[in-house]
Amino acid sequence: MPSPITPATGLQARLTIWSARRLYGEPIAESTAIYARHPRLLRWFGLFNRAVERPGAVPEPLMHLAVLKAATIVECRFCIDIGSEYARRSGLTDAQLLALHDPEPSGLFSTDELLVIAFAEQLTATPAISAPETISALVTRFGDHGLIELSYLIAWENLRARLNTGLAIEPGGFSGTRACALPASAGRTAVPS
Repeated sequence: MPSPITPATGLQARLTIWSARRLYGEPIAESTAIYARHPRLLRWFGLFNRAVERPGAVPEPLMHLAVLKAATIVECRFCIDIGSEYARRSGLTDAQLLALHDPEPSGLFSTDELLVIAFAEQLTATPAISAPETISALVTRFGDHGLIELSYLIAWENLRARLNTGLAIEPGGFSGTRACALPASAGRTAVPS
């Protein structure tokens, strides 16, 4: 179902879309044009997005993994598409993308990756879970800043995923014909090749 929102076309929208294309590539244009229908919210969305996505105490590949895992749980198709591509660019293999729904038995993920996946699962659950052992392990591994960064990032992905779902934003084609992670409900019955 295409979005019920008519994409913005004015000068400000065109400049915003141009900027988003430079940062994220052509597939972002359609969703940005929809967001641009509300310039005030788009401006704050963009600023916060840039701040939260900036690497810090947590390595960038793990940040992309956390975002993608949250997207698969919320089942935002747009977010899974873009998240799969960014996770792939940061080093995740197609086999890992397809095993993300059940990572431990796959043997494809490092200890740090499994820790980040577990935290993304816990924070994206409804209701969210605050597991002391996971939090303690994250602080030990990445420090207070790392825990805060991951918490912001996963919570932000939950907002983005629900926003995209609410606006009926479809996948942009970031992954093309390459593998994408599976939505949580599909992953329960899928078998990676």
